[in-house]
Amino acid sequence: MIKSKYILLVLCTLILLGCKKDEPTPCQETGNENCEDIQNVKNFFYFKEGSYWVYEEETSGDLDTVYVTEASENPSNYDFDVRVYSTDQDYYYHFWPQNVSGINGCSTNGVICKWCTTVKRSKYKPGDFVAEAKCFIFIPEVGQSTINWTVQYPSNKFYTESIDSIYSIGSLNFERTIKIFEEHSYMDDYQPTNHFFSENVGLVRKELIDSSKIWNLVNYYIEP
Repeated sequence: MIKSKYILLVLCTLILLGCKKDEPTPCQETGNENCEDIQNVKNFFYFKEGSYWVYEEETSGDLDTVYVTEASENPSNYDFDVRVYSTDQDYYYHFWPQNVSGINGCSTNGVICKWCTTVKRSKYKPGDFVAEAKCFIFIPEVGQSTINWTVQYPSNKFYTESIDSIYSIGSLNFERTIKIFEEHSYMDDYQPTNHFFSENVGLVRKELIDSSKIWNLVNYYIEP
């Protein structure tokens, strides 16, 4: 009899444990299921020396090889610094993150559940600095927008237009790809542009709308 009561008690305990609700995750507590580590911003822009990308312009067939000339990161937080050189343009591009300070729930390391940083880009070569502006929002969500301000274009918006979990160009297939639209790109003669940034690859496509030039990634190597 005692043994039967013991078995019954164990069974009831197991049933109650099975019915117990899972504890809510930090993402669920904020109502956002799309939280991720802020360091994932590096997946789109931080690439080591030895990495390179080859782009082809759709109409002319011109090629542009871009390669990393300098790269550094802080492995304990979101910070990185990358410079690449474009052989076609004969210019350098510099990328680095800028934290959105003063926002509750944002930090420079760990999981975040909202837009907490932008990535900035500049274009230059010795003796000629072209421009500096924001080029990416992290965490990306469709519809986000911010301003790249200049005297010529004080309301120059750039925003996250689309996010594809899989994106293809020809025979190349990419993971999460973010399409960023800018009304007046400072680095491309102030014309509207679309940039497509793919996770773990970087820039895979650039559409220069006024000049009708489209540059597609056709070959690349990412240094592990």
